[in-house]
Amino acid sequence: MASSSNLVIGTAKFIFAPIERCLNFNRNFDENMKILKKLLKELSAVKGDIELRISAEIHGGTMQTEVKNWLEDVQRIKTETEIIEQKAVEKKFLSRVFLRKQVEEKVVELKAFLRKGKAFLGMVKPFKYIIIGGGVAAGYAAREFDRQGLKPGQLAIISKEAVAPYERPALSKGYLNLNPKEAARLPGFYVCVGSGGDRLLPDWYEEKGIQLILGTEIVKVNLGLKTLISVAGEIFKFQTLIIATGSTVIRLTDFKVEGADAKNIFYLRELEDADKLVETIKMKKNGKVVIVGGGYIGLEVAAAMRINNFDVMMVYPEPWCMPRLFTATIAAFYESYYENKGIKIIKGTVAVGFNANANGEVKGVKLKDGRVAEADIVVIGVGARPLTTLFKGQLDEDKGGIKTDGFFKTSMPGVYAVGDVATFPMKLYNESRRVEHVDHARKSAEQAVKAIKANETGKELEEYDYLPYFYSRSFELSWQFYGDNVGETVFFGDNNPLSPKPKFGSYWIKDGKIVGGFLEGGTPEENKALAKVSRLRCPVENLDQLKKEGLSFASKF
Repeated sequence: MASSSNLVIGTAKFIFAPIERCLNFNRNFDENMKILKKLLKELSAVKGDIELRISAEIHGGTMQTEVKNWLEDVQRIKTETEIIEQKAVEKKFLSRVFLRKQVEEKVVELKAFLRKGKAFLGMVKPFKYIIIGGGVAAGYAAREFDRQGLKPGQLAIISKEAVAPYERPALSKGYLNLNPKEAARLPGFYVCVGSGGDRLLPDWYEEKGIQLILGTEIVKVNLGLKTLISVAGEIFKFQTLIIATGSTVIRLTDFKVEGADAKNIFYLRELEDADKLVETIKMKKNGKVVIVGGGYIGLEVAAAMRINNFDVMMVYPEPWCMPRLFTATIAAFYESYYENKGIKIIKGTVAVGFNANANGEVKGVKLKDGRVAEADIVVIGVGARPLTTLFKGQLDEDKGGIKTDGFFKTSMPGVYAVGDVATFPMKLYNESRRVEHVDHARKSAEQAVKAIKANETGKELEEYDYLPYFYSRSFELSWQFYGDNVGETVFFGDNNPLSPKPKFGSYWIKDGKIVGGFLEGGTPEENKALAKVSRLRCPVENLDQLKKEGLSFASKF
C-alpha cells in the first residue's frame, strides 16, 4: 500500500510540476512587469523634473553631455519598454519565455537610470543667498548677514579654496615668518580679526546655519536663470547673488616668458600658494631670493624673506617702488631703508627669462639689461586682474570691473558685486573707480548686505561713501594712506632711514584743498586726524606754512 501510494504521489508531481513552474513563471513575469511599469512611471516623472529644472543651455562641458545623453537614453528605454508591454499583452507562453530575460534586464537598467536621474536632481542645491568667492569680502558679508538677521540654510559661500574666509594680507607678512613665536597661522587670522573683530572659525558658520561649500570651483554662470555650475557638475540656484571673486595674479607664463614654469617660482594670492612657499623657504634656508616687482607683494615679501635670513634682491622696471602711490621722495626712504637691511634693489629693468638646473628648479633670473641674478627662490608680484570672466556679456562693465551703483547692485536684478571686481561711484570725488584693497573689500561687502536687507524690508540706506585707504607693514615700519594722490605734494617730517623711529608724511593738495594724506610711523590718533582732513578736504592757504606745521595741521580739525 505504501509503495503504491508513493507511486501515485510521485506521478502527480511529475505531471503537475511543469504546470506549477508555468504558473510561477507567469506570476514572476507579471510581477516584474508591474515593477517595470512602476519604474518607468517614476523615471518619466524624474525626466520631466530634469527637463523643467535643468535647461541644457545652462550646462557646460561634461555636465551638458551627461544630461543630454541621459535624456536620450530615457527616451530609448521608454520606447523599448513599450514594445515589451505590447508583446506581453499577447499572453503567449513562448513569447513570455522569450521576454523574461529582457524584462529582468530592463528592470535593472531602469533602476540604474532612475538613480542617476535622482542624482542629477540632487545636484541642484537652492539657497536664498549665495556668495561666490571665499575671501575677505565673503567673511565680512556673512557676519553682516548674521547681524541683519539670517535663517539657517539661507546662505551659502562657495569658494575654490579649501578653508573658511581669512584675512589675506597675513600671507605676505607674518605667514612667511619661520619663527614659530612670530609666525601667523590659522586659526589666528580668520576674518574678521583684521579689523578688530572676532575670528569667525568654521564652527561659527555651522552654528549660524551658513553653508561653507569649500574646494568648489564655479565654471559656468547663468545669471538670467540664477544658476551656478561647478567643475564637478553641481548646480546651485540663488535668489540673490553676491559676486566676491576678487582678483587673480598676473603670471609671467601668460606672456610666455622663457623658463617661467620652472620649479620654485612663486606667486602669492591664496593660502595654498603661501604654504608651498613656506615649505620651499624651509628647504632653501639662507639661500638667494629674487623678488620680481616693486609693489605691495614685492616690498612685503622682500622684508619677510630678509627676516628669514635670505639674500634678497628686488627687480622692477619703474624708477621707484610703489609708483602708483608713492612719490619719489617717499619711495626713496623705503628703498634706502631696505638697502640698509641688506636688500639689493635693481630698478629700470624686467625679468625676460629664467634659468633652471637639471631638476627643473630655478637657478637664475635673466634681466633685460643682460644681467643674470642668481636665485634659489623667485617670487613674482607684478599685479593682479579682477576675476570677472564668468560674468562676461551678462553684466555691464566699467573700467575693468563690474559696474555697480552705490549699493553694489549690478545691471542684473538680484546680483551684487563687491571688492576688487566692483567699479562703483566714488561719491567723494564724483567719479567711478575700482579699488583693490582689503579695507574696501570688507566695507563694500557689508554695504551690499545692508542694501539687500534694506531692499527686502523697504528701509532706506545711504549710498556708499568711501574714503580710499591703503596701508602696509614691513620690518618695524608701518604706513597708512587716505584719500586721493593727485595734485601738488607737501612733504613733512623725519625720513632719515637711519633714524631709530622715522616719522614722516605727505599731503596732496588739489584746488587749494587737501585731498590725500600719507603717514609713516603714526599713532592711531594721528592716522585718524589724517583721514579726517582728507575726507573733509580742508582748505590750505599757504603750502610753506603747511610744510612747517606738518602733522600738527591735521590735528587742528
